[in-house]
Parts: sequence; structure tokens; C-alpha cells
Amino acid sequence: MEPFSSELRPRLRARARLQIDKVTGKPALLYPEGVLMLNPTGHAIVSLCGGELTLAEIVASLAERYKVATGQISGEVEEYLNRLRRLNLIELVDLGEGKK
Repeated sequence: MEPFSSELRPRLRARARLQIDKVTGKPALLYPEGVLMLNPTGHAIVSLCGGELTLAEIVASLAERYKVATGQISGEVEEYLNRLRRLNLIELVDLGEGKK
């Protein structure tokens, strides 16, 4: 799996869709093989994966939102995104070159 670099930006793949579950009112990530129910932190992370922000910018936004140091959460955010990558739910894009 390619590492996160400063110019790559995570975004949801076309096969995945962020939605609020109509029954529970909780956020969910829908994809052809199933559904991944998101806790509030997971929802906050996935909501920032639109292909515009780098990993560092996502971490900075979350650190500001939750009033914690970036170093305190950067490893956890990266690991969460890597799990989504292994499930083929997000991809890394380079705005200068197109899809990665």
C-alpha cells in the first residue's frame, strides 16, 4: 500500500457513499458488499475525505475540532484511513496528476 505523502489527498471511491441511516439516524458508509456503521469520530474523518485535503490537513482540522494536539491523533487517523484503503473504500488522489 502506498504511503500517505504531502501531495496525496484521500477521497471516497465511487463505489462508496456516506449516508445517514434512515432507521438509526447514525452515519454509515455504504458500498456494494455492505455497510460500515461509523462512530462520531469515524464520521468526522470520512467527512473530510473529499479529495481536497491532505492527511496533514485532515489531522489539523480534527485536532482543532476536538481540541487535541495533532501529534496525539495523527497516527490513529492514518491507521483509520489505511483500514478504509484496505477495504477499497477510499483512494489517494494527486490534484496535479489525477487519480493515484
